[in-house]
Amino acid sequence: METSEIAIRLVELCRKNEFVQAEKELYASTIVHIETDGTAFKGIDDVLQKEINFLKQLKLLPVTQVSEPLVAGNYFTIRLQMQCDHNERGKIDLDELLVYKVANDKIINLICYSG
Repeated sequence: METSEIAIRLVELCRKNEFVQAEKELYASTIVHIETDGTAFKGIDDVLQKEINFLKQLKLLPVTQVSEPLVAGNYFTIRLQMQCDHNERGKIDLDELLVYKVANDKIINLICYSG
C-alpha cells in the first residue's frame, strides 16, 4: 500500500470510530506511539491495550471529526477532534495533530501534538 492509501484507510476507519480496527489493520508490530504528554507506547500489543483501555472508559461513543490527510513522502498528518464523556475525567475535548510515518506498507511511528 502507498502512504496515501494507508492515510485514506486510516481516516475512513477513524471517522467510524473504528480505532482498534485501524490499529490492527494498519500498524506495524513494532509501532512506536508517542502521546501529547511524551508517554511512549512501543509495540502493537502495548498500543492496542492503551486504546482499548481508553475506549472502555467512555460512557458513549465519541463524536469524532477527522480531517483529510496531508501526505508527504512516507509521512502523513491528520487533525483529530473528539468530544467524549470519560468515566473518570468527565467531558473531554481533544484537538490533536497526528503525524504518522509509514514503512513497508505499515504505520511504524505516530507522534501526537495538541495545543
